Amino acid sequence: MRRLRGGLASAAVVCALMLPGCSGVTTNSPSPHPGRSELKASGPWADDFRAALDDDVSDFESNVLSDGVVTPEELEATHDRVQRCLADSGFGIDYDADGGFALRALDERYPDDFFERSDPVLRACEQQSDEYITYLFGETRRNPDRLDEAKITVSCLRTAGLVGDDYSEQRWRSDQSAGAFPFDETADAAVQCRLDPLGLWRTP
Repeated sequence: MRRLRGGLASAAVVCALMLPGCSGVTTNSPSPHPGRSELKASGPWADDFRAALDDDVSDFESNVLSDGVVTPEELEATHDRVQRCLADSGFGIDYDADGGFALRALDERYPDDFFERSDPVLRACEQQSDEYITYLFGETRRNPDRLDEAKITVSCLRTAGLVGDDYSEQRWRSDQSAGAFPFDETADAAVQCRLDPLGLWRTP
């Protein structure tokens, strides 16, 4: 499961955040990534970490994800690697505390094909260091016990006064699928409920 990506071919490209074996067999050819799928942890997000490890991620990313946790320090190191990789091709990236990012040109020149030139570079840099780390850090931070998304979001929306008690979890799922809600999605309270419905890390 990978995070969603969006971009604009303009002065910045902005991404919004909202991711068996056999026994008794021997071989003389070692796996190219030994132990990569051997997650050393369990918990609500273990399947997502395991799926990431099974997706042929880089050795760096495998080492970060193998314990089933992404720490703030590991996230910072990951972003530093991506920034240095992009800089080699003349691009910079600014990460937002809420989980998005803005891609920019170090020479401040933005031709019409900026996105077409920069996106493949970004993808290559993320393939080296960050296919899943940022996504899993964000998801495990906002919902560590992996509670039902509809339940925690609707509860937050009700508490914020954005919807009434008659607004159901089923209605939220329907509105989510349709991409249309009966409230201003850009309002501070709505953004708070989307990013941090349990109120665990973000200050409105």
